[in-house]
Amino acid sequence: MMNRKQLLRKLQMLDFAIQETALFLNSHPDDRQAMQYYQSAVKEREKAAKEYEHLCGPLTNRQNHSDSWEYSKGPWPWERED
Repeated sequence: MMNRKQLLRKLQMLDFAIQETALFLNSHPDDRQAMQYYQSAVKEREKAAKEYEHLCGPLTNRQNHSDSWEYSKGPWPWERED
């Protein structure tokens, strides 16, 4: 299992890959290989985000899945130490 810092880095890399692939697809909308890569990266990012949230809590305020506002409790994601 990855630690918080490793998961955050993985999420950053996947976000970059997703954004760059989306930009590529804007000019190459019929590229099936790029579309498959994009879909794979999105699924992998969703999985990594769930793993991060399970280990460290909500990554953003949109991932608050509780009856209380968990996102603002404790340190912010960038303030946490390993």
